[in-house]
Amino acid sequence: MSEPESTQPGPSPAAAGPALPAFAASVVICTYRRPELLDACLGSLLEQRLPDGVHEVLVVDNSTRCEARPIVERWQPFFALRRTPLRYLLEERSGVAFARNRGVEEALSPLIVFIDDDERACDGWLGQMVEPFLRFGDAVDIVAGEVEPDFGDQPRPDWLGDDLLHFFSCRWGWDTQSRFLQLQEWFGEGNCAFRKALMADRQFPTDMGRKSGGLMSNEGTVFQDMRRAGAKAYYVPSAFVLHRIHPERLNRRWLMRRMFFQGVSNRKTVDRLGVDVPQADFMLNLAKLATLDVEALEGESIRAVVGLYHQIGYAMGSVLHGEN
Repeated sequence: MSEPESTQPGPSPAAAGPALPAFAASVVICTYRRPELLDACLGSLLEQRLPDGVHEVLVVDNSTRCEARPIVERWQPFFALRRTPLRYLLEERSGVAFARNRGVEEALSPLIVFIDDDERACDGWLGQMVEPFLRFGDAVDIVAGEVEPDFGDQPRPDWLGDDLLHFFSCRWGWDTQSRFLQLQEWFGEGNCAFRKALMADRQFPTDMGRKSGGLMSNEGTVFQDMRRAGAKAYYVPSAFVLHRIHPERLNRRWLMRRMFFQGVSNRKTVDRLGVDVPQADFMLNLAKLATLDVEALEGESIRAVVGLYHQIGYAMGSVLHGEN
C-alpha cells in the first residue's frame, strides 16, 4: 500500500477568537456499502488542517457486512502520523438517520462536521468550515458549505440543466460571498458543521432519510427545527465538496422518483414541525401520466413533470409511512 501524494492546503482565514477545547472538530462520515467512494473521501481529508487545534474523524458504517472497516484500517496509520484519530463505528440499525445520530453521540468535540462518503473535500475545506465559529463566536451555530457535482467518467446529460442540479443535492448557490443565511435558504447534511449542544434534545428522525437505497429525504428537519428556534446558519461557498453523481441516477426516471419521495418527505417535515400545510393545487389524469414518455422530456417539460411528481408525493405524504 502506498500513501497518496500529499498536497498542502491553502492558508485558512485568520481566526480571531478563543481556541476550541480538546478536539476542535469531529468530522463524521456516514457510509453504506461504498468502500471505493469512502476511500476517496478519506484521501481528501488526510491533509486537512484547522486554524487552531486538532480534529478527529469518525466513520459510521451502516452496513452489517462491514465493507468500510478495511478501508478505515488501511488509512488509520496515515492519519495517526498527522495526529488525527480515525475511528470506525458500526451502526447496525438501518438508515442514515441512525448513523448520523450515532456519529453525533460518539463525537468527542463540541463541533461536528458532516461530509458524505460520496464526497471529496477541497483543499482547506475543514479550516474554512470551522473558521466562522472562531470568528463570530456564539453568533454562529451552523455552517453550510457548497456542493459541486462530480460526474466521474460519465458525460453530463444534455437534459440536466444547472437549475436541476440541486435535486441531486448540489449547487445551493445562495451567494458568491460568505454570509448569514435567511431562514428559507436551505442546505443539505452532506457538507455542514454545527454545535453538538444543539442536538441535546434532538435527533435525526429515523422514519426519514435514506435507507437501503431508498429515496426518502429530509433529515434536514433537525436543522430546520434548530433554525426556527433561533440558531443562526452561515454559508461559506468556498468550502466546497465534490459530490459524485452515480451513473444509475443520470436518467429522468430516477429524477422523477427522487422528486416524488422529496414531496413525501416535505409533507412529513411540515407535519412534524407543526407548520401550516399548503393545499396541493393540481388536476391529475393518472392514465395519461402512465403513458408519458419521461425519457423524451426536454427543457421546460422536465421541470413541469418534476414539479408534478413532487406535488403527488406531497399530497400522498400524509398516508405513506416511509416506504421507499
